Formats: sequence, structure tokens, C-alpha cells
Amino acid sequence: METFLDKVRQEKLLEISRNEAIISEKALWEKVGILKPAPSFAKAIRRNPPAQMSIIAEIKAKAPSRENVRSLDPIRVVQDYENAGVNAVSVLTDEKYFGGSLETLERVHQTSDLPLLHKEFIVHPYQLLQGRLRGASAALILVYYFQEKELRRMLEFAKKIGVEAVVECSLPEELPRALKVNPDILMINNRPIAAIPANSVQTYDQGSVEVSVQWWERWQALREWKAQSDKVLISASCISSPEDVRQIVTLPYDAILIGNAAMTAQDRVTFLKNLAISS
Repeated sequence: METFLDKVRQEKLLEISRNEAIISEKALWEKVGILKPAPSFAKAIRRNPPAQMSIIAEIKAKAPSRENVRSLDPIRVVQDYENAGVNAVSVLTDEKYFGGSLETLERVHQTSDLPLLHKEFIVHPYQLLQGRLRGASAALILVYYFQEKELRRMLEFAKKIGVEAVVECSLPEELPRALKVNPDILMINNRPIAAIPANSVQTYDQGSVEVSVQWWERWQALREWKAQSDKVLISASCISSPEDVRQIVTLPYDAILIGNAAMTAQDRVTFLKNLAISS
């Protein structure tokens, strides 16, 4: 069965090919080489008990199955997030499915000093260079797209250019592969995005915060990974209420990532402050 992520991979490879015809990977390397170090994403969200869990708020105009805002004003959104006291910001740069762009990432970078996560369907190092040039401190790496050796190479490349890799799993069978490369930052997606059929966006909203709870309780290897020094664990997606937060606050997750719920809240500042109190 072709999945949604399979379809997106092919689209991204074509997108990269078009972009490389405009500016080569070598040229991007040269530009990255003169950049100052980006602020640490991991340091900003790492939880030091008894401190609250950190909050990563996401700038996302839409998702495959929903529209969050008719017209995205990323500057206004990031200002709301700063006023709410979030620890970091995730910026969607995929245009077709999420209404984002690299220009959005750059505008947020120019507006805010918060560490930024480049949220994209990254299938090639070229995209890591693009995000770094637009101000990303970190980049999302989906385990689904890579076998162990490839995944390890992507993490090494990210480190080389000053980007912190956020390794994401959305299916249980992906977790052992992720843990083998011993990432510094691991994100559990409560939504099984890797299992969504290619042409069935109606299933995109499936998922539950209970996934983060169950994975922690089930996987001793996950607990052993987290016991290492300075490892950062994130629970993402399907978190929209204080009740959701309270399900994972007693577990050693460092941060929660809030996307659709933050974007659609009538009062983003109050909504996120209420979640922070619960954490």
C-alpha cells in the first residue's frame, strides 16, 4: 500500500530537483559555512524537574484534513507564542499540505529569538541546508524515510551544518531503528502519520496522547535511552487540553508540541498559558 508519506517523498524529490536547478547544494554549503551558530533547540526545551514540561508551539496554516487559518500571519502568531512564554517554535514549510514555506521560516527567524524547528518532509540533505539558511536551529527527521545507515548519515550531516536533528517515530516498528542511532532528540508522534493511505486524508486526524503514555510504559529500550545524560523526549500531536497534558506530565517527557490546537485557539496566549500550568 502506498502511504501518504510515500506520495510526499516523490513530490519532495521533484521539488528538490527543481530547486537544485536554481541553486546547487554546493552553493548552499558555502552560504551555511559563514552563518553564526543557531540557538540550541535542545537546551531551550530540556526539562529539569521539578520544572514544568516545555512547550513547542507550531505555526501551521492547515493540515491535510483541515484549515487552521484562512490567511497566515506568522509574525502575529509568533508574537502570541512569545507572549504565552513558549520555549520554542515549530514552523511548517511544506506548502501543498500545510500552507507553509521557507519564506515563512525566514520571517519568523527575523522576528523571534526563539529556537526554531524546521518542520518538513525531509528526504535529502539539501533540505537541511535550506532550513539552516532560513534560521532553523533544528530539523524534523522522519524515521519512516530512512534505514539505519541512511538515518545515521542524515544525523551526521545535520550536526555538521549546525542543525539539531529531531528524530520522529509515529509507528511502534520505527522506534527500534530510531534508538539504534541514539538520537539526542526523539519525538513520539501521537498521530500514526506513517500509516495513512496516500489518498485518505480523512484519517489524518486519528491519534491520541495515550500513544506517548503507552510507548513509555511498553518500551524498556525507550526508558533506557532516556536514562542517558541530556537526552530530550517530545510528545507531539493530539494535545489540545489540560487533560491531555496531565496524561503525560508525570512521565519524563521534556516537551509537548502543540499544533492545530494552538493555531485555532480564540486566544492563543491564554490557551497556551493554561496548558503550561497543567504541565
